[in-house]
Amino acid sequence: MAKKHRFYILRLLLFFFILTLAYPSYSAVELSNTGGEFRFGKVKAPPRPLQWKVLTTPHFEIFFYQGMEELSQRSRIILEEEAFDRVFSDFRDLYTLTPYRKIRVILFASRKEYQNSQASGLSLSDSSEGVAHILINRLVVIGQPTFRDLRGVLTHEITHLITLGPFKGDLLSSMTQGVPGWIAEGLAEYYMPAETRFPQREVALRDVVLRGEVDALEQISQVRGNLHYAEAWSLTDYIANKYGQAQLSQMLKAVIKEGYKDQTFKRLFNRSLKELWTDWRQELTSIYQEGAESPSYTQLSSPLFAEYRDQTMVKTTKEGQIFFLSSHQGRFYDLYLAEGEKVKRLTEQTVSAFDLSPDGQQLIFLSDQDGERKLYLLSLESGAVTPFAPEVTNPVEVAWSPQGDRLAVTANRKGDADLFVVGLDGKILSVIADSPADETSPAWAPDGQWVAFVSTLQGYDQIHLGNGKTTRLLTRQALHHRKPAWSKDGKLYCLTGEKGYYRLAEVDLNNGQTSFCWDYRETVLEMLPQEDEAFLVVLYNAGRSEIYRFQR
Repeated sequence: MAKKHRFYILRLLLFFFILTLAYPSYSAVELSNTGGEFRFGKVKAPPRPLQWKVLTTPHFEIFFYQGMEELSQRSRIILEEEAFDRVFSDFRDLYTLTPYRKIRVILFASRKEYQNSQASGLSLSDSSEGVAHILINRLVVIGQPTFRDLRGVLTHEITHLITLGPFKGDLLSSMTQGVPGWIAEGLAEYYMPAETRFPQREVALRDVVLRGEVDALEQISQVRGNLHYAEAWSLTDYIANKYGQAQLSQMLKAVIKEGYKDQTFKRLFNRSLKELWTDWRQELTSIYQEGAESPSYTQLSSPLFAEYRDQTMVKTTKEGQIFFLSSHQGRFYDLYLAEGEKVKRLTEQTVSAFDLSPDGQQLIFLSDQDGERKLYLLSLESGAVTPFAPEVTNPVEVAWSPQGDRLAVTANRKGDADLFVVGLDGKILSVIADSPADETSPAWAPDGQWVAFVSTLQGYDQIHLGNGKTTRLLTRQALHHRKPAWSKDGKLYCLTGEKGYYRLAEVDLNNGQTSFCWDYRETVLEMLPQEDEAFLVVLYNAGRSEIYRFQR
């Protein structure tokens, strides 16, 4: 009995070893049977009864409830017409002995309703994505801010289930070493459509390439942030391009069956793990050359708030106050106000977006602290926070009009982000854009007549103009155009580029052509025009995003 008891203890220890090494805490993979996954429709403290329905397709069972009918249909299209074909065709041979079983996909409208369910043993209190349950062939997904996010999450997590599902017995066997994180997450990132990958991940990759600090395989396998995900994707992409995409399934199978060791990789690629890493590292230098020879702005200037952690979404008042988000006190972003050298935190809730009223008396911010995306008004004089409930639900971004009487609100009502004009009473005044694609990043022209926004066209983000009656495509170059912003004198700026390198550029309002205003090596993550062609810019450097002043 003692020997048998020790065997089960060893199996249990191995199980936790696999979870913490092969599938770390930041990964959306659960390799366990928690018992809760069979009671997903029963909630602990239901805020409302959930009337579950199922949409059956050739390869999936999609569970959803009232109000999610359109989202379930869009998920079906993503899963059946895009994700399954993209992934399964390359891993079909893994299912010769283990037939494919339909994957159960469970959709939740928000983190709040997910948290009230018993759908998983993993908490998603700090994430709006999903969990792939390998052992029970099931995926739980939270409604995403944008259609792009939904495509990315569904494809990423389905890749985990399709690629690792056939080996679930091996992964719990005492004979296996598990799958290193760079392979598991590299495959999931590789099969995502390119436009759905989080842009800042490649920004982080370019940064370490230029500084000669690409992580070793052991570090990448921890998969603990944007950089590791980008490195895992890039190495997987290198292997597919160099040795053929068909080798990805062979690599996964060999690692599980033969072990994660040099001998396995020498048989597959005639390269040891170290040699494979070195080959990839050398190729990275040629991929991320643009801007590499430019001077470094961070060596010429100092950040405004060096003692604070990552900063984003900077706004200013005419009195010189600076508002920004920072993860200074943890993983989440709080709202801060800087007046001279004095900086104070303004919110108790984590904030994902905000904007100032033109008179500087209040601001509106977006938070999902309670599990649902909601808008709030903050009085800058009293500090009072009051809910703002517009007619349009599920807000994603907000921009206050220069006249102070309207808001441009990006909201996800049907699976993608659409753009609305909302009065201060919350009523919808007009619709700027509501196509099946995402419309994001609203920015008001100084006269309040037009709103610049971003929507994807032929694989690239492009700037559009809309006024509630008509829309106009502005930029057309084969580069991404993001984060539009207007100067007070009516000039339009944006960030443009690709492969992790984005520069400040001015947009010609007549023909949509852009001219660069940035000749430095650092990527500009955000920018805010000031007086006399000065800007506040958020730069990415050495793993940090910080606010600088820049004079054009």
